[in-house]
Amino acid sequence: MVTSSVRINSRLPLLAAAVLLLFQIFSPSRAVMFMLVLLLALLGAAYVWVRQLSKGVYLERQRRYGWAQVGDTIEERWIMHNESWVPVLWAEIYEKSDLVGYNASRAVGFGIRQSIRWTTSGTCQRRGVYTLGPLTITMGDPFGLFTVQLRYNYVDTFVVYPPIAALPPLVTMRGSARGSGRANVRSPDLTTNAAAVREYAPGDALNRIHWRTTARRTTGENEDDFYVKEFDLEPSGDLWIILDMDARLHAGEGLESTEEYGVILAASLANQLLRENHAVGLITYDEKPIIIAPQKGHQQLWEVLRALSGVHAESPIPLKELMEMLEPAAGRGMTAAVITPSAEAEWVEGLTMLLRRGIHPTAILLDAQTFGAEVDLRGIRNALADLGVPSHTIGKGFRFQQIVQRRQQRPEYKVLGTGRVIVASPGEPASWVPVVGGKARES
Repeated sequence: MVTSSVRINSRLPLLAAAVLLLFQIFSPSRAVMFMLVLLLALLGAAYVWVRQLSKGVYLERQRRYGWAQVGDTIEERWIMHNESWVPVLWAEIYEKSDLVGYNASRAVGFGIRQSIRWTTSGTCQRRGVYTLGPLTITMGDPFGLFTVQLRYNYVDTFVVYPPIAALPPLVTMRGSARGSGRANVRSPDLTTNAAAVREYAPGDALNRIHWRTTARRTTGENEDDFYVKEFDLEPSGDLWIILDMDARLHAGEGLESTEEYGVILAASLANQLLRENHAVGLITYDEKPIIIAPQKGHQQLWEVLRALSGVHAESPIPLKELMEMLEPAAGRGMTAAVITPSAEAEWVEGLTMLLRRGIHPTAILLDAQTFGAEVDLRGIRNALADLGVPSHTIGKGFRFQQIVQRRQQRPEYKVLGTGRVIVASPGEPASWVPVVGGKARES
């Protein structure tokens, strides 16, 4: 919704007009009358000017993409129209986005019945869920007496996903057999391989009912029969990524922090295992629990990235409690990757619980000492070795080699020795998405 409001910058002209009017009433003179008429004419012309601007000026905003990854370029195109009978001598566009590394505010001016176009761009420096907008357009008359403000009260969400890096083999999937696919062995637990249906039996969970088969087969005498799904055992198991966001334990700042390293590891690990056709799930906690059940496919990757984009080290619960939250959802034969900077011995008890349930854990330890914290991971590494749990240590300065090519917003050009300009790299075709536009109404 777009609203407009007109305000006077100073009440001194009105006060001066009132004083001149009193002088003219009690002591008439041509000079006073001339000054009064001139002042009233200026006030009237200025007011009509800004009223024309409030009704005739509007803005269109188009964004090229609805999301980005860290390092990508956000690019927006702006079109400002003036359908009034007065020029826009100056206009300040103030955009109140919280996207780090992007500023769309601008000052412009153009003539009667004209339009002006420009583009703004910036580099997405930090992952997160950001808001674009609201924005205001401030304009005025040539005498500086009145100001009109157009308010575009929309707020649009823009997601910056974490980067995906190439990782060495950190997790070995240790299910009942190697490889992926179906084992043709029925599993009592829910897996990603739904194989067949059978009639409902007492004790079957309601979430295993296959409603389409039930609707198709329950006719006549079998109206009360239900059919439930049967699942094949996943040979190499599913992977649960357990990301510890305990606020007490993380160290470092900005991009060089255990928080950011942990998120990049979780995103990259999910991408690596999903590409190998494994089912991947995520459990973490910032201000509230985030649980994504294991699934396969490209869509699952974006589900995980979307969750990781807004995760921060704000969890009030320790890692041991986070692993206890996983217990009802985890089944035998699964693999768990625990990403944590914790050097506390309590969470090792949680690993013992996972081992008793037939879950194979791997610990990816973030060395908070290299980020400035006073911790020592040697005790935790020894405890993990005693349990037979493989562990890997990632410290500050670990080189994340990103494998997703950056979006190229515009074509790049180069000049040949002959002076001819050619396209060095074509970039991506433009696909502008309208964000906001329209004329204002009075508030």
